[in-house]
Amino acid sequence: MKRKYWSLGALWLYSTILLSAQEVRVHTIGDSTMADYVENTTRTRGWGEMFQEFFYPEVEVINYARGGCSSRSFYQEGRWEKVKNNLRKGDYVLIQFAHNDEKEGGKDGADGRGTAPWTTYKSYLEKYVDETRSLGGKPIFVTPIVRRYFQKDGTISPKGCHDLSIAPDDSTLNYVRVMKYVAQERHVPVVDMTASTKAFVEQLGETATVKQIYVPTDGTHTQATGAACYAELAAEGLREKDILKKYIRTNVPLILNPTLINFDTIYAGDKATRCFDLTGLHLSPQQGTLKVKAPEGMTLTDSPESKDEKNELVLTYTNGKLWNKCFYLHYTPRKANTVSDYVTISYGDNCRKLPVQAVCKEVTNSQNITIQGKVTGMKGITFNEGKYTITGANWPADIDEAANRYVEIIIESKDKTLLVKQVSFMLDGDICYRAAYARGKDFYPRTDIGEAQRPVAGKHKIVLPIQATLQPHKQLHVRLFPWSLKATDNLYFNIQECIFEATEIQ
Repeated sequence: MKRKYWSLGALWLYSTILLSAQEVRVHTIGDSTMADYVENTTRTRGWGEMFQEFFYPEVEVINYARGGCSSRSFYQEGRWEKVKNNLRKGDYVLIQFAHNDEKEGGKDGADGRGTAPWTTYKSYLEKYVDETRSLGGKPIFVTPIVRRYFQKDGTISPKGCHDLSIAPDDSTLNYVRVMKYVAQERHVPVVDMTASTKAFVEQLGETATVKQIYVPTDGTHTQATGAACYAELAAEGLREKDILKKYIRTNVPLILNPTLINFDTIYAGDKATRCFDLTGLHLSPQQGTLKVKAPEGMTLTDSPESKDEKNELVLTYTNGKLWNKCFYLHYTPRKANTVSDYVTISYGDNCRKLPVQAVCKEVTNSQNITIQGKVTGMKGITFNEGKYTITGANWPADIDEAANRYVEIIIESKDKTLLVKQVSFMLDGDICYRAAYARGKDFYPRTDIGEAQRPVAGKHKIVLPIQATLQPHKQLHVRLFPWSLKATDNLYFNIQECIFEATEIQ
């Protein structure tokens, strides 16, 4: 769900005021195109991640969307149960599924994700509607965003619009048609994001769409600008339906993600980095410069590798737009203190402040250590003759992770507090993957720490940041969720030389 990071005591009063002002809650459920992402680890962003920016403070957006989910798997894996447990009377639930429902070509898949449109998909949409209403909530359907599947005439193909039917007038495998049919039967409002995103990218054109809206590696997932533009289309769709109209902000000039930067706990002398996106959609004046200034004692770069750290960065923009800008905020505390400050963003006569929080501690007795890790468990994966492969050996063609397919590494702190800083390993095999960690046995809540949406051939080293503090005798679970972009029965991978870098703290 949307990360708010209200973890510091200094924010208690502000949190109380904000929560008391929130008259409405909006829950969003769906797949990777709507999901939240950890900004430091990937360029992918979901439109649900940006959705809060288009509402006044009286509205709280809670995003439950997760990569790899279909209408069926989101329900069966217990994610929907968590939504229902948090649902209160009068809450809105926005429901967007189809991308992963399609993965078996319009059939019920054996891995629990693919759904037949007019039977299984339809029945799960009905479940979400009926169960939301039974708890006093208000369901709203959101048809899925288009895939970047351009035809020669510059239009998005039927498949890109989630219609897998062969004949033009055949709706047998048309997921959008099914959602609209259920909406009519159950009297559910529909925001037609398929139509609005189709019109948007067709007007923008294929070249600009590839460059500015979707990630370069596929035609499904959006980068920050695409996510912001699509979130704006979703908000506009609600406004046109006269839903939450008085709470929706129009022509929002600047979109930030996240809306608060929290370094959590940092120890003196350790360098920490956080990433944030900045997208200008309706800046005023139309042409000008935008300045991004770091808090005192912190520096900024426009890439994670850059050594040219500055207190202030200046950018020029035209036509009121500044697209796909990502910044890295660096902080190395020298002493124990509590930080409550801002990144200042100014353009023309306008100024916006991005809150920055940190708790800095001094360590009098610590020791840097390495921990040898090894795979301690797996699901949906088989280890055979020194290599891993999918159980049954037949990999389907996927665009995202499957929650029921992973390898797991578990480490445990001993008598001392353990600050786990990073994990590295050698990966051999042409797989895509997403890596995440969690402290609970049910792997919830989890924190994503890295991904590869395209396989890298050959054996190569992966280094992923963690920054997790383990109290004595607690466990950290790290999972690698692998998938293949093509269907094959000849794909194997290996994980070797797994090393955790950590600091033991007395």
